[in-house]
Amino acid sequence: MESFSARGDSFRKAAMASGKSLEALNLTLLRKWSSSQAAFCAGALETAKQWTRNFAQHQALPDLFDAQRKLLVDYNARCLTAARENTDLLLATREDYQSWFEQGYQFFTAQAQDVTVKPVASRKGV
Repeated sequence: MESFSARGDSFRKAAMASGKSLEALNLTLLRKWSSSQAAFCAGALETAKQWTRNFAQHQALPDLFDAQRKLLVDYNARCLTAARENTDLLLATREDYQSWFEQGYQFFTAQAQDVTVKPVASRKGV
């Protein structure tokens, strides 16, 4: 049976490793998500620029409305694409988080079972 100190050291090392693993998962997700959001924001900025250019380029009201409608359709497609990419990203990382959680749960369950007090057989008649 391990000493209390050795068990604590083992627990601390496992907790640190688990924390570093979670940090890596979070960092990977943040990098991918921020890259996706940066691309979406750049597209939104370009759409805003084109929206203002449309006022200078189209003098007739029907032409302006048609240009703005096309711009709106394009922007809507970009929004849906960004939503799909984010959903796919979250679904892909969900499995990684689930695996991380299960590994931690199994380790800490095993640790708890090791220190659980086992019943001692009682002596009859005493």
